[in-house]
Amino acid sequence: MANSVNLFNIGKSGLMVSKHSMKTTGHNIANVNSEGYSRQNVDQTSGPTIPSGRLTFGNGAWAKKVSRVNDEYLDKRIWLEQKNFSNVEEKDIYLQQTEQIFNESNNDGLNRLATRFFNEFRKLSTDTGNTAIRASVRESSKQLTSDIRRMDAELREVAKNIDTRVEGYVGELNALAREVRDLNLMIERAEMDGGEAPDLHDKRDLALKKLGAMADISTSRDKNGRITVTMSGIAPIVVGENVNELEVMRTPADEKTGKKEGRLDIYIKNPVSTKLTEAIKSGRLGGLLEVRDRDIVAAQDRINKIAYTMANEVNAIHRQGFGLDGASGRDFFKTPTRLEDAAESLSLSDTVESNLDSIAAAKDPSAQSDNRIAIAISGLGDLKGSMGDENSSILDSYNGLVSELAVKTAANKKSLVFQKDVLTQLENVRESLVGVNLDEETANLIQFQHAYAANAKVLQVADETLQTVLGTFR
Repeated sequence: MANSVNLFNIGKSGLMVSKHSMKTTGHNIANVNSEGYSRQNVDQTSGPTIPSGRLTFGNGAWAKKVSRVNDEYLDKRIWLEQKNFSNVEEKDIYLQQTEQIFNESNNDGLNRLATRFFNEFRKLSTDTGNTAIRASVRESSKQLTSDIRRMDAELREVAKNIDTRVEGYVGELNALAREVRDLNLMIERAEMDGGEAPDLHDKRDLALKKLGAMADISTSRDKNGRITVTMSGIAPIVVGENVNELEVMRTPADEKTGKKEGRLDIYIKNPVSTKLTEAIKSGRLGGLLEVRDRDIVAAQDRINKIAYTMANEVNAIHRQGFGLDGASGRDFFKTPTRLEDAAESLSLSDTVESNLDSIAAAKDPSAQSDNRIAIAISGLGDLKGSMGDENSSILDSYNGLVSELAVKTAANKKSLVFQKDVLTQLENVRESLVGVNLDEETANLIQFQHAYAANAKVLQVADETLQTVLGTFR
């Protein structure tokens, strides 16, 4: 009779283990498309043995725990490559937008407009009194100044869009930090008595992966298994039950980083408000800040310098000449007051705007065919040394800017393709090791189903045996 009861226990234990295994397999199949999910297994072991005379009998099976298949080293590699990929992905978006501002393939860009501007003065030198040519000089000047202002405005707009994106990512980063904190506490409670929480671990790993894509983070575990997250090596953003959130503020210009006036800086609020902008070099935020504070600023500075130099150089020569009205000492462009906003304010002088006769072409008003001023202005575009570099002219400086931007954009595009391939390969390796394979899970489900049926048969046999034993006492 005792053996029959023991057989009941063995069958029951096998039935429960098979049930747990089928349930876990079904859970795997249901989450085949869940991002960050790791395959789970029921860790099964034999039950304690029971001695009976000289023999020892088993006592069924136990389900020790539900564990997830995981490779921490592979996860860290994926986090690293995700951070690198996210960095070049953000740079690719805004480098392309910046490069497009200087695209001359579909319309007249600054190079063509500047060349046309100087050529119009060359035409004027052939017939200094021609009203039509003077009108063409003024029109080409308006197109040139308008395009320089356009480029400056569009560069500012790209920087503004980056600020908006930075602000959004900081909010997302704070939300992910709170999620990691909450999952820390849930995992601690779930595992307090030796339990397991594989789904919560997957969610925390996914949150950390997304967090790492934003910027460079490092993690460590405390004695309770809670993850501490430190950003850029200096800012603890998740510590125990506390989250130190980030914030953005518009701040003054910073010559060290190249940041322009009024653009966003990133700060950590607690324990003391500390600026992190300079420390963020990687991830999405690092890529955005690099484009904003280096590439866009470099383009803006170059355009401002071109506008400033062109206005002052043309004005210096123009003031020496005489218009058809016999007057001299007049500026062709409005003189820029500051290098920093020369492109934004570049425009024709009021005199030239309203009076074609005020355009100076002659150096000697008494000489009817004198064209020396027009010739001098027409040669400024290719005049070496005007930009502070003895080997560069105004047009050379602009063409150099376009070339440098194109080279950097192309190089970043190559890095993007490379990082995507590396990340895809690592994700495929992870999927093969810890992901859900439907064919494998279906085979497991059939195996556990058969095991469940066999254990049910054990219970049936135990019941029949018990009924036989009980029947002998009737």
